Amino acid sequence: MKNIFYAAALALLIFLPAAARAGETELRVGNMGSSIKPAMVVLAHEMGYYKDEGLDVKLMQISNLNEGVTALQLGKLDILPLGVIPSLTYAAKGAELVIYGGTIAEGCQGVTLPENKDKYRDIKNFKGKRVAVHRPETGQMIMRAKMREAGLDLEKDVEIIQLDGFQAIIEAVSKGMADIGFVNSGFGLIAEKRGLAIAFNIKEVAPNAVCCRQTASREVFETKRGALVKFQLANLRAYKLMRDAPDTAVAKLTAFSGQPEDYVRYCLYSEVMVITMDPAVNRIKDFYKVMEANGDLPKVYKADISDNVDSGVYREALDEAMKRWPDCEYFKKMDAEFAANNL
Repeated sequence: MKNIFYAAALALLIFLPAAARAGETELRVGNMGSSIKPAMVVLAHEMGYYKDEGLDVKLMQISNLNEGVTALQLGKLDILPLGVIPSLTYAAKGAELVIYGGTIAEGCQGVTLPENKDKYRDIKNFKGKRVAVHRPETGQMIMRAKMREAGLDLEKDVEIIQLDGFQAIIEAVSKGMADIGFVNSGFGLIAEKRGLAIAFNIKEVAPNAVCCRQTASREVFETKRGALVKFQLANLRAYKLMRDAPDTAVAKLTAFSGQPEDYVRYCLYSEVMVITMDPAVNRIKDFYKVMEANGDLPKVYKADISDNVDSGVYREALDEAMKRWPDCEYFKKMDAEFAANNL
């Protein structure tokens, strides 16, 4: 009987640590439908790169970004690779969240009728115009700040029309209900197919403008940090594939999303949405100030979000990628940009 007891105890000592380690390699990652906005997450998953790094990554469905942030806080999700506005809004109220990686930067485009496409390169020409926006989109928030910097009174000089999506914005501009609208996520291509023109890209006024980031709860950030580094390394590997083998990347993401091939290529290679794993902590802090100036933060909010942002996970993953592929020009470029983005 005593021998049986000792055998059982020994089994617990052997297997419990292994089970704990297994839990540390499991990551539940949120996505909305078959979206390829988190393109490198989807590509790394479809190519099996997470498994290669010893991770068990499950893509979990969420219906919206607020639901995703709530799921992080409740422990139902480990990573939300979409959005940044909800992450910052909740962090402003004291939520224990950490934005530790990037998904895309820039992305926003101004769309208008072809005869007006050159008019809006001078921001002062927004005066007296009807501007269609989708509120939870970073580009329109940045543009509102740029309008104020140009001397416009957003209460008197500009009519901001809030709509419930980018397709609605395209419709409003096409029908003359708005003079210009801000769209994201490849909707510039859809707007052009509808006969509209691109007035400008957000990078022309705000290079490396913050857009979707990767967010985790502080608990996950601290207890699964090693897994987050491996997750980011797999995403960097997907980025390398995207650059080295475009046809493979497009085929995988087209099959996953069900979107037309030209849409997928536009998202990946137009440089409108700049794919990045860099959290760009400096840009996040800049954007937080934009939200503050716009009145987009809660009435009571944290003045400093330094403890809600981190560049160390990305730095560690990039270091490992550069060891594996020392001649990769993409990783060398990321390395060169790191300090300006994060220090």
